[in-house]
Amino acid sequence: MKVRYLKFETPRREGPLAVSGVGIGEEMEPGLIDRPHGTGDRLLMFFAGPVRLRVSDGELQTEGPALRLWREGAGHFYGNPVERWSHSWLHFHGSCVPALLAEAGLAEEFCFEWNDIPLLESCLAPVYREITAMPEPDPRLLRNHLSSLFLEISRARKSGRRNRIPDSYLRVRRLIVSTPEQELDLAMLARMVSRSVPAFAANFRRYFGVSPIRCQLDSRIELARHLLHDRNLSIKEIGERCGYPDALQFSRMFRRRTGLSPSAYRQSASDA
Repeated sequence: MKVRYLKFETPRREGPLAVSGVGIGEEMEPGLIDRPHGTGDRLLMFFAGPVRLRVSDGELQTEGPALRLWREGAGHFYGNPVERWSHSWLHFHGSCVPALLAEAGLAEEFCFEWNDIPLLESCLAPVYREITAMPEPDPRLLRNHLSSLFLEISRARKSGRRNRIPDSYLRVRRLIVSTPEQELDLAMLARMVSRSVPAFAANFRRYFGVSPIRCQLDSRIELARHLLHDRNLSIKEIGERCGYPDALQFSRMFRRRTGLSPSAYRQSASDA
C-alpha cells in the first residue's frame, strides 16, 4: 500500500486532534529535507533505509529502519543525498496529543530503531482512510487510531517483540527499490540471504508485508508517477526507465495500479 495525502490549513485548525497528512511507503529521489522551523505541527516519520537525521545532540547517520517523532514546532532535517529512499509519515497536532503520548509511555520526541514495517503501515492506513474518505474526519476516531498507534509502538519497544529484520534482507529490499528498472532475479536475491527461493520469498513477505515482485512493482509505479511530472520525457521513455520497454505493457500496468493511463495521470498532475 503506497498512499500520500497532505493538506495544511491556514489558519491552522485547533481542537483536540487534527491530522494534516499521511504518507505510506512514499519513495523519494536523492536529497535532504531541511526545514529549520518545521511545519508548525508534530511529525512522526518512519525511514525504511539509510538516512541522515538531525537529533537533539547532533546529526545522526542511520542505516535504518528508524522511527522518528518531532515535537511540535521543532525543525526537521532528514533524507539521503546519494540514493533513493523510502519513508512513511504522519503530520498531526491537537490538545489531546500530549495525553495520548503520556498514556502510551512515549516521549514528546524520540528516535529509535524500528523493524516492524507491516505493523506501522497497518496503523497508519485507517488514519489515511478517515481523513480522505470523510468530508469531515471524526476527531474521536482519529484519537482512537492514534492511541492505538502509540500503544503499539510502546508495547513493541517495551516487550522487545519487534520483528528484527536481518540486514541481508534490508539490503535486498534496498536493491529492489533503488533499481526498479532491473529484471528481478529471485535466485540471485535468494543467494544474497543464503536461502532457497521459496524460503527467501516467504521471509521477505513476512518482514515487509509484500512479495519481492510486488515490492518491485510498487517501486516501478512510484518512479513512474515521479517521472510523469517531467514533460520533457515521453511516455515510452518513462516506461523504459521503469523496466517496461513495451509501452503498451507499461500503460496496462500503470492503469491497473492507479486507475489512470500514464497520459491521463500526467494531465491530472498538471491540472492539480
